[in-house]
Formats: sequence, structure tokens, C-alpha cells
Amino acid sequence: MKVRLIVFSGMVTGLIGMMVGLAATKIGQPDFNRLKYSGDLYSNIYKNFIWIGAGVGVSIGVAQECLRELKQERDEEEENINK
Repeated sequence: MKVRLIVFSGMVTGLIGMMVGLAATKIGQPDFNRLKYSGDLYSNIYKNFIWIGAGVGVSIGVAQECLRELKQERDEEEENINK
């Protein structure tokens, strides 16, 4: 497997996830002076949306690239067997 490609894919999708998390922060909490949420956990969760988005992005990117690499290896093995 190409580890460098997997890491790069995870980093790129992590950055995209951070952007989506930042957008969710702005959309979810339009007025920062008046909180919509009542609980302590929910009142500060908008501060963590960026990191949640980055984590989800990295997970998706790494998983997608691993599946792509495994499929390519499988196709190469099937091609060698059929020859």
C-alpha cells in the first residue's frame, strides 16, 4: 500500500472537513451573544465543530484511499491469475 498517498488523502479531506465544520459553526450559532442551547455540553459544542469536521474528514479520506488501494491490488492479482 502507498502510505504516503493514504496520509495525503487523509490530510486533504481533513482540511475539507475543517471548512465544513467552520461553516457549521457559523450557521449553527448566528448570534453568539444569545446561546440557543441550555446544557453545558451543548452550549460550547459549536467551538468543537472544526475539530469534529476534521476528524470525520480524515476518517473518510483514509478509508476511501485504503479501499481504492485494496481494489487496485485485487484487480492486479486477478489480472495475474487470468494470464
